[in-house]
Amino acid sequence: MYLLLIPNVRWKTINVNFIIELSKSIRFDTIMTVIDFILKKAYFVLTHTIITIESGIRLFLHQVWKLHSLPTHIVSDQGLQFVVLFTKELYYLLGIEIAFSIAWCSQNDR
Repeated sequence: MYLLLIPNVRWKTINVNFIIELSKSIRFDTIMTVIDFILKKAYFVLTHTIITIESGIRLFLHQVWKLHSLPTHIVSDQGLQFVVLFTKELYYLLGIEIAFSIAWCSQNDR
């Protein structure tokens, strides 16, 4: 379990989750929720239960990112693997290169 920092800037710490297996009364059976920690404002994006991470990121980019820019913290009940995949795909689609390094590695301290 990780401690969450108290955010001080709007839309920099968000929660991304899914409400799944809803009735298919309107062609969609899942809602992706994106919630800001400070404002408690939420976006509810209609989608399908079977959604790829790339499709989820594209929904996020078109519905949330274009209005609020890039978050610094992403929290999700979907687990750490989801957050890692979500972040990697988001960075890839935005053209941001991730450069992983090991702490105290002198080759990366240039």
